[in-house]
Amino acid sequence: MGEVQEIDVEQIMDRIRENIRRRRGAAGDSPTSENLLSPFDSGQAAADLAYLHSGHDIRNASFVSHRGAVGPLVVAAKKALRKLLTPILDRQVAHNAASARVTTHLKEWVGTLDRRQAQAVQAVNTQMQALERSQAQLRDEVLDAQARLRAEVLALESQLREEVLATQSQLREDVLAAQSRLREEVAGQSRALQEVRQSSATARERVSGAERKLRRVLHALERGEAPDGRPETRAGEERPALALPELEPEFDYAGFEERFRGSEEELKERQRSYVQYFEGRENILDIGCGRGEFLELLREGGIKARGMELDFDMVLLCRDKGLDVVRDDVFAYLAALPDDSVGGVFAAQVIEHLPPRRVIELVNLCYRKLAPAGVLILETPNPKCLMVFADSFYKDPSHVQPLHPDTMQFLLEATGFHEVELRFSSPVNPFMRIPLLQAPGADLERFNEGIERLNSLLFGFQDYAVIGRK
Repeated sequence: MGEVQEIDVEQIMDRIRENIRRRRGAAGDSPTSENLLSPFDSGQAAADLAYLHSGHDIRNASFVSHRGAVGPLVVAAKKALRKLLTPILDRQVAHNAASARVTTHLKEWVGTLDRRQAQAVQAVNTQMQALERSQAQLRDEVLDAQARLRAEVLALESQLREEVLATQSQLREDVLAAQSRLREEVAGQSRALQEVRQSSATARERVSGAERKLRRVLHALERGEAPDGRPETRAGEERPALALPELEPEFDYAGFEERFRGSEEELKERQRSYVQYFEGRENILDIGCGRGEFLELLREGGIKARGMELDFDMVLLCRDKGLDVVRDDVFAYLAALPDDSVGGVFAAQVIEHLPPRRVIELVNLCYRKLAPAGVLILETPNPKCLMVFADSFYKDPSHVQPLHPDTMQFLLEATGFHEVELRFSSPVNPFMRIPLLQAPGADLERFNEGIERLNSLLFGFQDYAVIGRK
């Protein structure tokens, strides 16, 4: 009789659990009804399950012995032993039967789970396929919408560009038309303003001319002379008449100065910087004082000064302003003064009216008459600025010749003046200067340096003053 083979139920259960875990882990493989197989359908698990069903009853085992004479005894002993073990075997058989039933139920449960899982996976796959189809359709719709939107945007952009270009063109035409109208209006207003200025200047010159004539008449009346030049007779006395040229000058130099030299306020601003050289001094002499602008500046600064002028109208104008002005020849007047008695001498736009020898004589005479530390200032047109010759110098018919600043500086130093300096003023309007060239990549440095030199020569300072101290 053969030995009974022992069944390891725990091992079988471990296999079932491991199989279930594998099945759950493979759920992501998208099983289908065609390829979904239970682990109990074939293989070792199927064999083990069949064995559980067929071999759970271990009581029917037959006993045999191959030991010869003692064989019957051994068989009898085994049967007796089996009777003794029958209760235990019954329990084992019941246990084996229960295990087989449980295993069968587990197989059915696992199969049900597999079918449900397959159905769920199938449903998910169906939904995924539907979703993919929906996504593809949505993608196509989005692409179509993008294409339509792009076409609409391009069309709108093209339309907008055309409208903007049309608007710009119309706006440009409107602006050009407005600029043209504005330019015409400004030109008309400028012409009207220029006419008003000319009328005003003409009226001002007429008024000034009338004032000058009135001053001459009043001066003649104060001296007991008739305005027409005939002497008045008072109490049987005859007085000499004022010469007719005095009442009607051959050349109205005061009117000439008023038109071409600038207003009194403008001239005062140009000469204001010279006042500092005479501060703290007295007995200042202004040669060729003209309308008295510098004398007024000195009076405002509390500096005592006297003017000297040959033009009769300007002398009368200065006296109307309350200025101390004498009508005399500068050389005769200076020669009559004591040496070292004058605190300072100022002469603006004078020496260009004198021949060179007289200029040298004037400088020497001023040096003798100036007190120690006295200051001499001679202002004159600057011949180093060629614009002077084109614009102002030859307008005045009484100009003799220009004097170079280096020459005047040398003359004062040779005469004995020290700390001689040159001071340039009245620059030409910068708008008239030649602009420098700007060209990227081009070496224009030397060319622009030449332009700067040309600008300095043509459009530099129109006046200069030579200043010396005794």
